[in-house]
Amino acid sequence: MTLTGTLPRTPRTLAGARSTDGDVDMRYWSLCSNESIATTRVTGCLFDEQVPLDSARRYTIVASLPEHRPANATEACGIAWLPLPAAGDGAGHTQDAYLILRNMLPGQGFGHAVQNTKVPGDEKAVMAQYLPDGQYSSKAEFEARGCVPAR
Repeated sequence: MTLTGTLPRTPRTLAGARSTDGDVDMRYWSLCSNESIATTRVTGCLFDEQVPLDSARRYTIVASLPEHRPANATEACGIAWLPLPAAGDGAGHTQDAYLILRNMLPGQGFGHAVQNTKVPGDEKAVMAQYLPDGQYSSKAEFEARGCVPAR
């Protein structure tokens, strides 16, 4: 699965910034893959500073089993990779996984955080470009895109 979206502005804490420094939308963003709420096993997570971005803060993340990871799903190609659980949901559904998008401490002026949704189905209207859009493709189809480094 390929996920694309716009990453909210977050502080560069790995470079030494404090979590309150600068003009940011939220303090922390992450996307994690888990088995399910039944097992709660986390397979992998990406946080804001691990996701390559283009000049408009757009990202591409590939979520797949390790054996299905496209060769071009690398930071050098501007793509983040998120491993999916080998056991599926851990409860017998081997093709399922549970993705969790976390928006931690959004600023008062940022109205597009996951916390601002109110009813199922309003996510796109509330989150706009910050809601990841998912598309399925084969490993070969994704690799045919080639390598386009993040700008």
